[in-house]
Amino acid sequence: MPNEVKRFNYPGAADPGARDRGPEKGRSYDLLYNDSMVSTVQIMQRGQGNALHYHNDQDGYWLVLSGQARFFGEGDTHFGDLSPMEGIYTPRYTRYGFECISDEPLQILRVSQLRPVEGRPRPAGRGSPGIAVT
Repeated sequence: MPNEVKRFNYPGAADPGARDRGPEKGRSYDLLYNDSMVSTVQIMQRGQGNALHYHNDQDGYWLVLSGQARFFGEGDTHFGDLSPMEGIYTPRYTRYGFECISDEPLQILRVSQLRPVEGRPRPAGRGSPGIAVT
């Protein structure tokens, strides 16, 4: 059955509905998750972030809503420091990570298109079977 039109909202960083991702990663508020898209807002304090990793099943972009983020790649690769209303696109297999570099909490929107991985059916429900962390 095709995906349906769905309405969603983001109630803000203080909303208790955000999922705790641990002391190093902050919190995440799920906006949309279906068999073709993932969208979340991640909320992080200075120094919190996502370690270097890649997705073999997702093309995505990130848009800073508040605070500032530093995106980096392998070695000394620096993709950029992003401020509110600035974003970055990360094609699948791109090794990247980011962290909050501001005193103001980082609120960053993630939108990813899920792509099939040969030989791996996508399971129902939340989660990304194609994530590889390096």
